[in-house]
Amino acid sequence: MHLLMSYVGCIGSLMADSGIVEVLSSSFGGVLKMLIGKKFPENVRALRMLVEELLKPVFEKHELERKDDLMKILEDAA
Repeated sequence: MHLLMSYVGCIGSLMADSGIVEVLSSSFGGVLKMLIGKKFPENVRALRMLVEELLKPVFEKHELERKDDLMKILEDAA
């Protein structure tokens, strides 16, 4: 759990000026504490919701049958 908290803290540091605080503040309170690695259960929920919304256009545009299909699409987009 501490390893994952540290990982979320790294995400918070890297994404600090990207607008993630504003996006997550609309649904969650205490986002600044979440992005330094505290409030672990809320972190998991918030990041999961964020990833789902970011990947929604990919799922709507492509018919995915396997995990490998998604990885190929994401690698091509990167």
